[in-house]
Amino acid sequence: MTLLQLQYFKTLARVLHYTHAAKELHIAQPSLSYSISELEKELGVKLFNKENRIVSLTVYGEQFLPYAEKALALLDEGADVLHQLAGTALQVVNLGYFHSISSSLIPSIMAEVYSREENRGIRFQFLEAPSFDIFTQLKSGGLDLAFCMHLDDSIESVTIMRQPLYLAVPANHPLAGKSSVTFEQFAREPMVMLDKPSNLRTLVDQVFAKRGVTPIVMFEVRECNAALQYVALRFGVSILPQVPAMENAKVSVIPIEDSEQAFVRTVYLSWAKNHPLSPATRRIKDYIIERYATPSDL
Repeated sequence: MTLLQLQYFKTLARVLHYTHAAKELHIAQPSLSYSISELEKELGVKLFNKENRIVSLTVYGEQFLPYAEKALALLDEGADVLHQLAGTALQVVNLGYFHSISSSLIPSIMAEVYSREENRGIRFQFLEAPSFDIFTQLKSGGLDLAFCMHLDDSIESVTIMRQPLYLAVPANHPLAGKSSVTFEQFAREPMVMLDKPSNLRTLVDQVFAKRGVTPIVMFEVRECNAALQYVALRFGVSILPQVPAMENAKVSVIPIEDSEQAFVRTVYLSWAKNHPLSPATRRIKDYIIERYATPSDL
């Protein structure tokens, strides 16, 4: 089995037309047919059916395709790593993060990274999304590094920071003038919560369950800014991390008395175990860990 055979197979599986596939591959159609035939002989199964000029994948072809694609993708990734080592490729790091660290942690990291001469050739592709979406993208290989709040056996993670949570209430709410609040003071208030996949929702649900209280959920939203909008409209209160949109005259943000640190969430820098890191990504990862990891993770 050769690399060319895999490339030819992948292209034909996508195009499903020998003439068009051969043209795309810049080879003669007989060469393509011969190559696919030799691959089928080696594998001992038919990969394609051809009836009345209609080409389709057999069940064997459908099963083999994702493995061929994965093998080719890994080879391309390996070539990119070598190009970066040789200094002939643009060094790109795909980094994901969620909104509440977008105006604090991320700009600080970027300023420090680019203050070093050796990092000037690195470019970042950023993805800002809810933490669960970031985590999903990391697991699927869409991101090299990610700041998120989920853990998994397929992911390596280092603790970067612990975010305190606050109670956001409408500006005219009876609790608005307080310097701090306890759980008991807001537990029976109508709540605006993030939706189920989010780490914040899981944490808040656990806090309520531990205290034997069922929250009164008025709205479920995907991200913090939306929650604050509903709070400003007086539909309820919300438990949130510090975000820029809290600078809002219609919302009051109050620290929560929290001796058990129940209202604190952990932020991790994470990367997939099965996703090889480029030299640029490894350099950025090591720098963030060296500069920002909590002492227990060093």
